[in-house]
Amino acid sequence: MSGSLRFILLAFSLTILCEGPIYSQDKTPIIELSEKNQSVDVLGRMGHLRDVKNKLTIRDVSHLKFDSLHAQRAPSFGFDKATHWFRIKIRNRSGIPDWLVEIAYPPLDSIDLFYQDSTGWQHRVGGDHFPISIRKIKHRHVAFFLPLTAQDTLTLYLKIRSTSSVQVPITIWSKEEFGNGQYRIQFANGIFYGMMLIMIFYNLFLYFFYLYGDYTATEHFFTIISGPLFVICSALLTRSFLNLKSFSPVLDAILKANIIVTIGSVIVISLFPLSYKALHVLTFLNCLLILICASYCFYKNYRPARYFLLAWVALLLAAALFSLRNLGFIPANWLTDMALYIGGILQTLFISFALGDRINLLVKENQEAKEKELQLEHLAKEKLEQEVKDRTEEIQKKNEQLEELNEVKDKLFSVVAHDLKGPLNSLKGTLSVLRMGALSKDEFIELAKSLDTQLNQTTYFLENLLQWGRTQIQGDLYSPQLIRLEDLAKNTIDLLHGDIEQKKIQVSLQSSENAEAFGDKNMILTVIRNLISNAIKFTNSGGSVKCIIQAKDNFLIVSVLDSGTGIPPKYLENIFSLKGISTLGTREEKGTGIGLVLCKEFVEQNGGKIWCESKLGKGSTFSFSLPRNAS
Repeated sequence: MSGSLRFILLAFSLTILCEGPIYSQDKTPIIELSEKNQSVDVLGRMGHLRDVKNKLTIRDVSHLKFDSLHAQRAPSFGFDKATHWFRIKIRNRSGIPDWLVEIAYPPLDSIDLFYQDSTGWQHRVGGDHFPISIRKIKHRHVAFFLPLTAQDTLTLYLKIRSTSSVQVPITIWSKEEFGNGQYRIQFANGIFYGMMLIMIFYNLFLYFFYLYGDYTATEHFFTIISGPLFVICSALLTRSFLNLKSFSPVLDAILKANIIVTIGSVIVISLFPLSYKALHVLTFLNCLLILICASYCFYKNYRPARYFLLAWVALLLAAALFSLRNLGFIPANWLTDMALYIGGILQTLFISFALGDRINLLVKENQEAKEKELQLEHLAKEKLEQEVKDRTEEIQKKNEQLEELNEVKDKLFSVVAHDLKGPLNSLKGTLSVLRMGALSKDEFIELAKSLDTQLNQTTYFLENLLQWGRTQIQGDLYSPQLIRLEDLAKNTIDLLHGDIEQKKIQVSLQSSENAEAFGDKNMILTVIRNLISNAIKFTNSGGSVKCIIQAKDNFLIVSVLDSGTGIPPKYLENIFSLKGISTLGTREEKGTGIGLVLCKEFVEQNGGKIWCESKLGKGSTFSFSLPRNAS
């Protein structure tokens, strides 16, 4: 390669390398968030960049190299007017979607948060130069919500500038844990400010006592009022804190009575120069009553009563020592002299614990109430959805039933129009021929046989139609009794003797002994008549029909076998419905198909089943079962 070519390639390479900023390898550690640890102190696990001229923008610093910090210390730079940039990488390994970042140093003047999403760079501001009202999280510290979904990774850039000391303690919280943490802080603050208020009132008391100690009226007034005020305030606190009325109305009434007696004692002692002994007794009784109330509520498993009970045990012991000393039962010493102070401090401490415990309980109860409300809403929603689904299915079912009824109606009208009109037209035509005198005697006899057959079929059809109509309109006509199936079969064969003779069919009956079944006689007679009549109709002349009655377990099985034409397989599925196809008999006998529909309804209404077996060209077997007794 020539020297000039190498020089050109070198120059080209340098040109490429010098264009734009130099990207350095990012060594910022990644902070992992998990469900086990929902409060993470970032400390120094972030990149740092100091902008002395205060001119860099987010697009500038996103390409620059950040320095490392001490991983175990929160950043602290003292009074520095430079702008400080921090880069934090977060990976959400939990299923919790709601997280926020807190900068726990209120004096910082300006805090800018930058992060990048699908729409570009996003910018949030905070600091003590901005009013708290513009903050989405109304808190003494600056805190920002993070767009951090489950299993997501996010890079944050913080730009901080302040005339005060630059301290940057950063914590990443889940939303729920942030609330719990603030509660713990507020609880600690409550103890601190409570103790401060107690000391203020105590010093105020000392101020009035010593400043106006030479005034006997003031001393007398404080002596009278201090004890009753304690009794009244402590009794009211006990009734309210322990919700005493709901646990024991009797103890609640006794406490109220003690308050009234104490007020009356103050009035009497103020008007008359009586001893203060009664006030000490009432104070001691009040402490004893409160102790009993707290013990009772604790016995009833009221959790906040435990610390309240300890508070009043401590004060009761102190008050007992103090009162017993004043009543002259025990000598005065440093313990009896300081008893009320010690007891008051212990009581204040335990009552603070009790208040915190009750707040915890109220928060828990509130949370449980919300969860229960959400659960009830969810159950109500599911119930409503199920009701809508059931109603929809019910409507669909009714629509299907209406469509089926329409089909039945159309089929029925078609059957009635066709099968009644045919025989009537034949009869009408025959009468016209007779009037004309155009028939011989032999022709008349043959025509009469044909008319007889048609009229018999029409009669059967009308009987079936009327019976089926009654069951559809009037409902249950079921009147069961013990019936002999052999007798019903014989009566049917005798009734159909004319048709049997015409077709020269051999009909036989086989029955087991005691062939008695439990059912409606008229219904079963209709079933047997239809089955034997159909068997005769579809059997060729010279064929055979058998009726067999046999016992099987608790049922009687009636089978009608014929050696007729058989039924095509495609018609077997709907043979017991109005969708079935009725074919002509061997002598052109017409059928409607309504007879088998009636058979199926009557057999099932009597607690049995009906079925059919058939081979085309070899005959058919119709069978049905009936129970032998009522059970």
